[in-house]
Amino acid sequence: MKYVYSVFLLLALSVKVQAQNATDQVEKSEKSTRVKNIVSLKAGMTDPLLAVVYERLFTPYLSGELAIGILGASIGPKVYLPSLRPNKVNFHTGVIFGAGYFAGGGYSYLPIGINRITKNNFAFSFDIGPQYLFEGEEFLPGATFKIGKAF
Repeated sequence: MKYVYSVFLLLALSVKVQAQNATDQVEKSEKSTRVKNIVSLKAGMTDPLLAVVYERLFTPYLSGELAIGILGASIGPKVYLPSLRPNKVNFHTGVIFGAGYFAGGGYSYLPIGINRITKNNFAFSFDIGPQYLFEGEEFLPGATFKIGKAF
C-alpha cells in the first residue's frame, strides 16, 4: 500500500510542476507582448485641438497621458477595462485636465472611449464625454480621435 501512495504522490507532484511551467511560459509570452508606451496624434473637440500625445502604461489597466499641441496642453490618468493588449478591443475612461486657447483657460474632460491596438502595434482610439470649462462655468460635449504607435 505504501508503494501505491508513493507512486500516486509522485504522479501528482509531476503534474503540478508541469502545470506551473506551462503557466510560467504563458505569463512570459504575455509580458513580452505588453505595451508600455503609446505615441499618437490627436484631433478633436477638446483643447488642444491638434496634439502629439504620449501615454505611459503603468499597468495593463492604468496609464498616464500627456498631450501637447497647438494652443494648449492636457494631462491625466486613464483606466482600461479589460486590460490593454494587442489585437483586442478595450474600453477606457479617465479624467483629463488641461488648458487651451479655445477653452478660454482651464478645463476638465471625462473621456469614455474604445481602443484597438493591431498586431503591428498601431493604436486607434476614439472617445466622447463631457468637458467642463472653468472660465465660463459650462459643460460642453467633447470628442477625440487618436492614431499612433505602441511600443
